[in-house]
Amino acid sequence: MQPHKNPYKLIVLALLMWPGLFLQAQQIETTKIQINTHASEIAPFVHDSMLYFISNRKNSVLVNVFDQEMEHLYNLYRAPILKKDKIGKASLYQPVQSTMLPSGPVAFSSNGLFHIATLNKVENLRNARTSKREIPLGLFESRQLPGNKWDTYVPIPFSSNSEFSFGQPAISNDGKTIFFVSNKDGGYGKTDIYMSTRTAEGWSTPVNLGNTINTPGSELFPFYNASGKLYFASDGHEGLGGLDIFYSTQLNNEWTTPVRLEAPINSVYDDFSCYIFPNETSGYFASNRDGSDNIYHFNYKIEFCENAEEVVEENYCFTFFEETAEALETQTLKYRWEFSDGHVAEGIEVDHCLPGPGIYHINLNVIDAVSGEQQYNVASYDLPLERPQQVYFSLPETIKANQPLVIKAMLTGFDDAENIQYFWDLGEKEKQIGETISHIFRKKGKYTIRCEAYWGENQKICSYRNIIVE
Repeated sequence: MQPHKNPYKLIVLALLMWPGLFLQAQQIETTKIQINTHASEIAPFVHDSMLYFISNRKNSVLVNVFDQEMEHLYNLYRAPILKKDKIGKASLYQPVQSTMLPSGPVAFSSNGLFHIATLNKVENLRNARTSKREIPLGLFESRQLPGNKWDTYVPIPFSSNSEFSFGQPAISNDGKTIFFVSNKDGGYGKTDIYMSTRTAEGWSTPVNLGNTINTPGSELFPFYNASGKLYFASDGHEGLGGLDIFYSTQLNNEWTTPVRLEAPINSVYDDFSCYIFPNETSGYFASNRDGSDNIYHFNYKIEFCENAEEVVEENYCFTFFEETAEALETQTLKYRWEFSDGHVAEGIEVDHCLPGPGIYHINLNVIDAVSGEQQYNVASYDLPLERPQQVYFSLPETIKANQPLVIKAMLTGFDDAENIQYFWDLGEKEKQIGETISHIFRKKGKYTIRCEAYWGENQKICSYRNIIVE
């Protein structure tokens, strides 16, 4: 290869593998939380520092309410979330005094102005017990009233006027879309996940999420994270056994291939009904891995590599020269550089920006200045250019304290990497997970932001940038 130099002193050529760059994947710690009993506890949801869940535990020594199989009905409970991930005492919670029989999970909107509950579509317990078919479930909405009270439950029409079941609601971050499960006709399997959007006339007709999400098996317990990921449980996608938890995102109005959460969140048992905190580093899920349905807390034990490399900007501009070329003593001859991207330049030394990664052929010829004919070739070679192997993200040099900052990561230099996870260390004991994150620095100072990506079989790389908070 002939000499060339980058006037901006940026790395753009093929990079060697940096030593110590590939580390072990992040470790996940799971713990069974204190509110579990010998009954079933499932469907965790967090709102205003309270953990909501449903359980069929016996809640009264005087009155026992049973379903058709003479099992205790599921009721909604809540417990305060204390410091260090501890959970306080759980208590029965009825946000609305309703004659509808309780049944399933509840979801609150992010602004707390409404919630949607899963209830039986019957009011009479005697009729429910004697019915020869399963009692269908429906979705019911309640709006918040002054004084932190809730209005009467109003059935969502498409779920109430049907013999099929609708339940397990999830609400998008903007409150304009709900996701839920139904066994209605026309689906792909036993139960499918659907969505509905709020319009001026009310909730729209349900739309099936399609066969990228839904399978001939069962898809259950959707949860929509603020990151834009739709988490759900399925026994129809390739998993570790039974129900497993997956996530998918929408790209150009299409759902991406579901990604299974790693062990120990998923196991050979049934793992389902999750709540993931916005930074995605911790959350809750239900599993029967210990013999009954219990709720577990998970937490990524995030440890960042100490030898992260600073992010470099991609720049493919060079000054090309040839050491063997000599100054021409005649006015009739000149040097001409010809690049395979179609660019032509004249002179013993020229500047040129190549369009991006690739292999470029370069010729340096001596040309007759009068006729334009080539006299002889001085140099001919290929110049391979590769993208830097790094986690690329951009930052402003400075930012004001208390000003929101949005950062997006992109793994470059690894064309075959799939199912990439990004972990962030923001320098304030703040850690997040996700391709795109947001953060607010509260204190002035210089911060080092590190992002690491891992994929495949423990392949991992980490990069950093600095920012000044004024």
